[in-house]
Amino acid sequence: MPRRFITALIVVATILLLAYTVPLNRKASASPQELTVISRTRGDEVLTAEVLDNQVRIRLKNNHRDTITAFAIYFNNTTIKVDFAYSEVHFGIEPGDIFQKSYPLSPSPTGSELPTLYLLTVLLKNGANEGNFKVAQEIQDERLGQKIQILRTLRVLEKEGESGKDLKTIKSDIVAALNTGEAETRVILNELQPTSRIDSKLSDSFSAGLQVGRERMLRKFEELEQLSTESREEALREFKDRSHKLFAKL
Repeated sequence: MPRRFITALIVVATILLLAYTVPLNRKASASPQELTVISRTRGDEVLTAEVLDNQVRIRLKNNHRDTITAFAIYFNNTTIKVDFAYSEVHFGIEPGDIFQKSYPLSPSPTGSELPTLYLLTVLLKNGANEGNFKVAQEIQDERLGQKIQILRTLRVLEKEGESGKDLKTIKSDIVAALNTGEAETRVILNELQPTSRIDSKLSDSFSAGLQVGRERMLRKFEELEQLSTESREEALREFKDRSHKLFAKL
């Protein structure tokens, strides 16, 4: 009898354990929920989005004949801009290719409402853009600000990089160039965009691009300073070559 009783207890315990764990497994393997996506472009790209484990996963397919170099999406009162121009690996989403990425999503207070996701704009390699003009212009202005800082750096390198000056002196000259005032900035801006009004107000995005470009160039030089003296000359040439390529992309 005791043995039968113990066996019965084991059976009951196993049933209860299964009854408890099955719902947990179902919850753990919950299916992703598809988001409503609204595009502000003409639709030569296909964007889908889904939510799983407090993450929004997007899937953007490029049906344009040209490469998508940047795009912007909006959900949960947040605008996310993705610009491939700064990548040293990929220029953008090539025609026919698919870009996928996940972003964190704050849980809804009600626990059930899902946000609508908007595709605000796309920028193409040929310079065209679709969708929200204001957001597209912000991306272009930030690129332009960075481009000016790269140009300033390249001009110093071209002038002094081959003159035998030590890295510390070259860096000091670049820091001075990167911090040049607005008047000189407008001169370079007019060089890059002769049709722009020289008296027009510089946008916040352009100023942000100047700041990001300044930080990018100085960070690269800090990396060079960590190298051995023997390695610095080659690294400096590589840095100049990469800067030329990035300047051309922007």
